[in-house]
Amino acid sequence: MAPKPFQRLHPAVAFAFFATALLLTVLVAHPAFQVVGLAGAIISYLNFAGRSGLRSLAALAAAFCLLTLANPLFIPQGQTVLFTYLGQRPYTLQGLAMGASTAAMLVTALLWFGCFNRVVTSEKLTFLFGRLAPSLTLMLTMVLRLVPLYQRKARQISAARRCVGLSAWEGPATARIRSGVAELSALTTWGLEGAIVTADSMRSRGFGSGPRTPFATYPFTGRDIALAALLTVLLVAAGAAAATVGEARFLPAFAFAPLSPVQTVGLLAWGLFSLMPALVNGREALQWRIVSR
Repeated sequence: MAPKPFQRLHPAVAFAFFATALLLTVLVAHPAFQVVGLAGAIISYLNFAGRSGLRSLAALAAAFCLLTLANPLFIPQGQTVLFTYLGQRPYTLQGLAMGASTAAMLVTALLWFGCFNRVVTSEKLTFLFGRLAPSLTLMLTMVLRLVPLYQRKARQISAARRCVGLSAWEGPATARIRSGVAELSALTTWGLEGAIVTADSMRSRGFGSGPRTPFATYPFTGRDIALAALLTVLLVAAGAAAATVGEARFLPAFAFAPLSPVQTVGLLAWGLFSLMPALVNGREALQWRIVSR
């Protein structure tokens, strides 16, 4: 599949975008900013992942509901009691809202990480930080590729064992446990062997013996400059609004500062900033549709 326009940006622009998006997601706890950020992250993630991202989105939605509903069980403070359980232990609306806020922050961060994994590849990370910290860059690159690599290998092992009647999803519980342990053992053995082969290959290619050169180069074009300038303006507006919006309190009662007109403009800027990957990709798709008519 051809890379999308946002994936063709200079790695520095893409890395800075996701770093600042994650930073604002973690630091700003106002519900309005969280809702806008979550919506932007969902739209951007689906724009990159397509229909295959719906399954991940469903899992994140389930995690969101679980974290939201579980929070009042651990934090019973709050003025509005919805019901009591285990005698007189309260289940409060404020605890529920606080759980939703925490879950929204976590899910939004995970969605941005999912977008980051599709845009800033290991090759781009090596291009950005390979000369500054080669060992750290190599470690991060290998860690980022481990999850999808192990997922693919686990599916291959599971499919191969299913073909010979040794599936970990069928049969008695003891047989499923034995099959699961066997699959895990095969995956671990494969991972260790791959690490040894990788280390030998790197040693034979002279890793660490001299200054490295990037495999690919990424020119900084006028499009990168224009988009970086636009993102900077939006980020400054959103950051200024987030810095002055005040703290959102859930316990013991709701205390949200109303948004001023300037903060509302900053909220709109945060929304545009969050939607920028989808807007950049959608602009080219719209152009192709117009030209093809």
